[in-house]
Amino acid sequence: MRQEYTCEKMWTMLRRTLMMLTALAAVHASARCGDCCASGCADFCSPKSLRCYTTMAKDYYINCNLPPVPEPTGFYSSGGSKTIHFEISQPIVSVGLIEQIWPGMKASFNEGTGEATASSVSAYTRELLTGPSPFGGSRGTVKIPAGGPGTSDQLKWGEYVAYTRRQVCYIAANIVAGSTACDYDSGLTKLIPPNKCQSSIHKSGFNRALIGLLAACSVDPTMAGGAQGPLLVVAKSTAELDKAPDFSSEAARRTSMRDAELRTCRFRDAVGSQHDTLPGLNKTPSSACHVETSTDFMRETNSMQGQVVVDITAAWIGGYILAAGGCGDFNGGQDERLMTFMPEVMVLSFFMSQTASPVDSAGVSLLIPAYIIGARKVFAGLDGTSRDAGPDFNAGRPHINAAMPMTSDLVSVQVNGVTRNISGMSPFLGFQSINQNSGLGKDVPPARLNRNPLQVLTTGEYSFANQIKAFYNAVSLSSWHPDVRGMLETMVVSIGTGPWGSGVWWGNSQLFFIVMWMGHALAAQTWGKNLPLDYYIYSSFTENPSNQCLVHSREDCESCLRACDNAGNPFPGPDQRYCCMEPGKPWIPSPGLFAGKACIPPSYAGSVCGANGLAQFVERYRGVTVAELWLEVERSIHDMDLATSTIFDKMLLQPSTTLI
Repeated sequence: MRQEYTCEKMWTMLRRTLMMLTALAAVHASARCGDCCASGCADFCSPKSLRCYTTMAKDYYINCNLPPVPEPTGFYSSGGSKTIHFEISQPIVSVGLIEQIWPGMKASFNEGTGEATASSVSAYTRELLTGPSPFGGSRGTVKIPAGGPGTSDQLKWGEYVAYTRRQVCYIAANIVAGSTACDYDSGLTKLIPPNKCQSSIHKSGFNRALIGLLAACSVDPTMAGGAQGPLLVVAKSTAELDKAPDFSSEAARRTSMRDAELRTCRFRDAVGSQHDTLPGLNKTPSSACHVETSTDFMRETNSMQGQVVVDITAAWIGGYILAAGGCGDFNGGQDERLMTFMPEVMVLSFFMSQTASPVDSAGVSLLIPAYIIGARKVFAGLDGTSRDAGPDFNAGRPHINAAMPMTSDLVSVQVNGVTRNISGMSPFLGFQSINQNSGLGKDVPPARLNRNPLQVLTTGEYSFANQIKAFYNAVSLSSWHPDVRGMLETMVVSIGTGPWGSGVWWGNSQLFFIVMWMGHALAAQTWGKNLPLDYYIYSSFTENPSNQCLVHSREDCESCLRACDNAGNPFPGPDQRYCCMEPGKPWIPSPGLFAGKACIPPSYAGSVCGANGLAQFVERYRGVTVAELWLEVERSIHDMDLATSTIFDKMLLQPSTTLI
């Protein structure tokens, strides 16, 4: 009995001791994540030891005499916010590190204040990281949205958050310098782990993207003298498909297909003389569509201010780039490539989450549909084909977008009732089609030829109707926070997109053109102004190359197939042309290559190119309502044998039962 009592008493004392140690550890962690100057230090303090000092013997010591950044700092979160803390133990990105990542680094911007070099960018990061936080509070302080139920990231559905350019640069500088937040393990830290991505020039590609951003920040006249600069806004729509109208809704019955204001851009989609237009269709203006200058909706040469850049995403922005465990180069699909050349998108997407998406552990990023407004194309050379972008960037020789605006693109918007400036150049909109997990990846070869029966489902999660609703939820103005609606109304002039839905989610390019056309016609009604849909057609899009040729009628389709660039690697390789068709990968057991090449062979034209194409389809249906076309499409594709006819041919060659 005495022995049992002694053992019980000992276990009780041990449990109390463990509880006390746990509590002390929590207090210490809390203290480390707070302001060490607030603990009573008069001159300097160490964020590592939390001790006070009278001199700044170490460059990472915090100067407790620096006045904080005055309010307001420009940060605003419509759904509430919380404060996190970077532990800044290396308050500078060294010249040596920059030279290792970007040898001979020099960057000039037409609207900048001078040339950025490794030395000047390093000095700029020292200024950022040794001074007070641009968020207010002590050094290392950063604010993020409060988060909430129903989302794995920090931004609630239907809400938005605004950061200043200086605040985004502050986050980027901390990441490149190797700082970690003691109370927030963001996707950005996972993407660029401290001190792990510099081992090779290729692995340091994401660091290089952020150094390009820091170079721009260092010479930005809007941030001279410590100013905060213009805003960047991150906003989320709704993922609830039942909020979108269906075929029986009043909106579908009264909306004409003409309301979509369709325009097309033919981007290297033919051999020989370039065909600029399709019969009967308006062409995207040359400011956003010019083959000789490689201008499409993604390229930095696009001067149409306010054209939305549509990003083909997974259930989050950034794709599966985290599946490799962090570090990397210009690679992957359109989504991964865009965020590398628009590094503000990379920062704000991956910093917005520390929890994986329910879909996949790689999804530690901003969920979609989401806008990132105010982000800019820092680097040059990226269009839908990726022909001119990868090798130099990955070899440490990136091309800066010297024409990137810093002041000339600013527009005034209202943020919580306060007038602020923001870049209106290229609003970034990321959203996905509802076919990622439909099973198409298990049988890619027929899908690339528009012949997989899973491409024409009319019921269930992956139905035609749900694809229309997904497009509507992203593009409809009514889906967004009232403040965000005002911003978009102020700046957006068109929606620019490539083969959304029929990239590496392997949808049918004809059907997804119809989805976009119908979804846009419905969404445009919510804008209260004309909103064109600029549809870009490629022979060699970086995802599923040459599949988009199949939206053409036979002669143009065959010419487009011949124009597809088969010299490009069919999956990530030296030229980084195409994405996601690697043999032997578990996520794509049938990669869909043709004799080891990426493009559909021109010899297939006789069987895969239809008599009718996009131009004929639009001519037939532009005068009907969305509801009428919806029913006609569903009737046509239900149990359709795609091996015997294209969708366009079946609908145009058969008698209509819904259009009387």
